[in-house]
Amino acid sequence: AEGVVAYADLLSRCRALLIGHPEVAARERRAIAQLVVDEFQDTDALQCEVVAALALDGPADERPGLFLVGDPKQSIYGWRNADLAAYESFVDRVLAAGGERHRLVVNFRSVRPVLDEVERCLGEVMVREPGVQPAFEPLLVSDKRRDAAGFTRAGRSPVEHWVIDPTAAAAAAGDSDEAPAPADVEARAVAA
Repeated sequence: AEGVVAYADLLSRCRALLIGHPEVAARERRAIAQLVVDEFQDTDALQCEVVAALALDGPADERPGLFLVGDPKQSIYGWRNADLAAYESFVDRVLAAGGERHRLVVNFRSVRPVLDEVERCLGEVMVREPGVQPAFEPLLVSDKRRDAAGFTRAGRSPVEHWVIDPTAAAAAAGDSDEAPAPADVEARAVAA
């Protein structure tokens, strides 16, 4: 509260306390029935050690249930040490300890044409590189959206690829001296 230690210090001191004082870790494990960690793809190695000390270490009858929610394709916190290698290593450790992985592959937001285009664009180029990049996994459309065509008003399709050629845009606008900025062309098209 007084800014005496930074967040990273709190994490490292927490880890040191749990690892260096097994009796404290045991007491904390017994106090937790279920440990849920959401957005687990954005954890770092230090945070994984804290979770392990609470949910994987010690006698099995002292450990809380552990439920992790994470999608490595959504890991966006590399700037604050989110570590895909730490994530993968921790998941492997959970699986080795008898944990189960349940993949959520049904998309409830998008229609089939959007998911097909994502797969077409990313399926072959999103190749697994351990610790760096997860493999591409195609998504299934939900039953509610299975037959939905998506947004098709005014001649538009659910997926469109636009390439903005500033020179052609300038000629179309009757101004061959200066091409409009691509953002301006895009803004006019979206507004239309």
